[in-house]
Amino acid sequence: MDDGRQTPGPAEEKIGRVLERARKDRGLSLEDAERATKIRKRYLVGLEQDDYTVLPDTVYARGFLKTYANFLGLDGDTLSEELRTRKKPRRERRLSYAAPSSEFERPIISPGGVPGAEKRNIPNSTIITIAIAALVIAALIGALYFVGLSVRSSGADDAQNAERIAAPVKPASEDPEGVSDSENTGEDPSGALTVGVEVEGAPAWIRVRSDSETVFEEVAQPGFSQTFEARRVVGIRAGDAGAVSVEVNGQDVGALGDPGQVLERDYTLKSAS
Repeated sequence: MDDGRQTPGPAEEKIGRVLERARKDRGLSLEDAERATKIRKRYLVGLEQDDYTVLPDTVYARGFLKTYANFLGLDGDTLSEELRTRKKPRRERRLSYAAPSSEFERPIISPGGVPGAEKRNIPNSTIITIAIAALVIAALIGALYFVGLSVRSSGADDAQNAERIAAPVKPASEDPEGVSDSENTGEDPSGALTVGVEVEGAPAWIRVRSDSETVFEEVAQPGFSQTFEARRVVGIRAGDAGAVSVEVNGQDVGALGDPGQVLERDYTLKSAS
């Protein structure tokens, strides 16, 4: 049955000549064929000149030949089979039958209908193993981050404790203003102390003490806002003091400290005055 495709010429006629004549009969340039078939021009030239050494290997040569011949209205299957069985010329004997090396430029498209061409799939077990390894690494990084944060906090505590021990205590009798301890701390036995805490810009670890009791300790996210009450003093310690804003009895006293600074401050009624 005639399927409309042209058949190649005599058996002794070179395949390249058949391709070139069919292309020119259609009024096509090599650039036109390259755009239509997605096969690089230099490979098309090699096919038309029967110079298969410019092609990656035999599998690609047959695949490109089949695609190009079908495009030109020839019988691509017949020509591809003829290339396989025909006695090879001297220059074709140099054609490598090994898999193309990684250094060789790959073609734009893969040859269609090539027997034995299989797609490799990554086993599911390998994908699961990689995913588990990624989760373990992420958990280790998170743990190391919090350990480092704890070490920094401990170091800051030690430094502050050393400063407090070294600081001399000033007797009330030597105070030129004659201010009592209650006045120095701003304590007001008849008043209530309310301290508002907000987190902005970045997460921050916060610990809040109401008088001598710890009433809050966790990593607060941006947008966090909470008010704490005490009779005498509210102490706030933060892992990122620049992200924590403080308000004492309705009065904004600004950020706890500088961005990234691990800092602890005590607030009394005097802080709002």
